[in-house]
Amino acid sequence: MKLNRIFILVVPVMMLASCKKFLDVKPKTQIDAEVAFNDEQGYMDALTGVYLDMNMDAVYGKELTFGLTDVLGKQHTLFNSTFHEYYNAAAYLYTNAGVRSKIDGIYKGMYNALADDNNLIANLEKADQKMFRDVNYSIIKGEAYGLRAFLHFDLLRLFGASPASAGGNTTKAIPYMDRLTVDALPRLTTAEIITRVQADLAIAAAALKDVDPIVPGSTTPTTTTGYLRARFHKFNYYAVKALQARVYLYAGDKTNALAAALEVINSDAFTFTTTGQINAGDRVFLDELVFCLYKSDMTPFTATYFTPTASNLLTKTGDAEFQAVYETTADVRYTLLTVLDNTSSNIRYSKKLEQVVGGSTGYLNKLPVMRVSEMYYIAAECVKTTDPGAAAEYINVVRRARNVLSDLPATLSDTQLQDELFKEYRKEFYLEGQLFYYYKRLNLPQIGSVTANNSIYVLPLPDNEVEYGNGK
Repeated sequence: MKLNRIFILVVPVMMLASCKKFLDVKPKTQIDAEVAFNDEQGYMDALTGVYLDMNMDAVYGKELTFGLTDVLGKQHTLFNSTFHEYYNAAAYLYTNAGVRSKIDGIYKGMYNALADDNNLIANLEKADQKMFRDVNYSIIKGEAYGLRAFLHFDLLRLFGASPASAGGNTTKAIPYMDRLTVDALPRLTTAEIITRVQADLAIAAAALKDVDPIVPGSTTPTTTTGYLRARFHKFNYYAVKALQARVYLYAGDKTNALAAALEVINSDAFTFTTTGQINAGDRVFLDELVFCLYKSDMTPFTATYFTPTASNLLTKTGDAEFQAVYETTADVRYTLLTVLDNTSSNIRYSKKLEQVVGGSTGYLNKLPVMRVSEMYYIAAECVKTTDPGAAAEYINVVRRARNVLSDLPATLSDTQLQDELFKEYRKEFYLEGQLFYYYKRLNLPQIGSVTANNSIYVLPLPDNEVEYGNGK
């Protein structure tokens, strides 16, 4: 990949125009790299900058959550107007200028975040650890390596072939940017990227396991103040384990996927959200979030995409489709997270990301990225062949938490259990961008009524990547 910019972030974040040194007279938000990393706060600010990169609309702030990936996964199906922002994306017209702009923006945004992350990691590795208080060096290191793995894995899930596809493991995918450089790095195969991702996750897990306050019994006490508060906002130890479970399952390694998923499940660090909490404004099920981003401008998004009169409304074709997806109107994901607009043509839309006025401020501006329910689904998929009763129970735990009280029987077949898992992914991860990856991981021949193959599952690289040699 050709990187012709180096990004050094502080809060607020300022992207620099070149690799050259700053002018002697600098705005307050611009500092030399040597100054940025001469104390602990500089490292904290740089890590915050990586999270802010991920918050951008081009990446997790929109496109990789409720935007493009949910459109590609057919989570949104109402596109009556050719002027709709996602009309062409819904038809998988990747060469359309508007769609291509979104795809290129994802690629650029994620590699920008990686550039900042690599700059942080490079300075961490040569830093004097004595400048860090308590466990902060290990925490920052674990998060930085974990984020590098996380970003690369999602780039792979978008721009590389699935291991389940013919020759997928040996197909060239993306560069693995593990250092800050202006040189083009070669594209690695899917299998090679997965190996690199798991290597970074191993470093992250080792750095975080004994010191992350989110881990019960950690040497670091839980706190509600200071740098180590609200660990689900950061790439904590269980986010590392959850990502390991995702990656192992993607690679077809169910033994290790199960072990990682169970470590998250059995931690008791996450509890299922109650109806009372949802009614009080907790639409994202805060206590279940393994990792989330803080998105300060969520309110304008709900007006643009989740009101029935919005020109770019993102929803399903009608209440009947919602009911078909959620199967029973008792499911809180239907009854409490969607609303029917009686003044329109039977339009039902989601209020999952709606910012509830008067509710707890702790529920506001949270953008879900990984949640504990996914670990139950991964565990179920890993044992559905060998222990269908246990698989059904993993799914039932989540169903009961969603007020679906008719348990799946222990006698379901492998195929039936996989069907139930598909239904759960479709319900649980609405507005979270995960269903497209489910289709791709299993290399399913159709997405809804659309025939699917690598022409749909593998997004095109930006033209400049081909130009500079990475398209080869």
